[in-house]
Amino acid sequence: MDSPHRRPHVKRASAFLEAVERRDTNRHGGIGEFILFWHHDPAQCCVYEALDTSGTGARIRTDAPLPEGMTGVAVRYEPGAIAIDRAIMVVWSRGIRDSEGRVSHHEAGIRYI
Repeated sequence: MDSPHRRPHVKRASAFLEAVERRDTNRHGGIGEFILFWHHDPAQCCVYEALDTSGTGARIRTDAPLPEGMTGVAVRYEPGAIAIDRAIMVVWSRGIRDSEGRVSHHEAGIRYI
């Protein structure tokens, strides 16, 4: 089975991302929308709820888990139609459980690369 961690370009990107300490950058809370497309389907724009953002990436809410290492391009952020046009990579994804222990939604961390 092919693993993104075995691909040389993903390894280089991962090494760079691990060297960046995300806690050193200011994160801005507040809900907005990230508009992006994934490299595997560039014709389809996706809209995700942004839970917080920073100069290095964002935390987004999703309906399903996103595979770590998946790449795409962040096009813009709403409100305000702020152009981003930067490559992104999913660096983590996890299910969020409700008070009864059921997964109610997922969150993912995306990092600019």
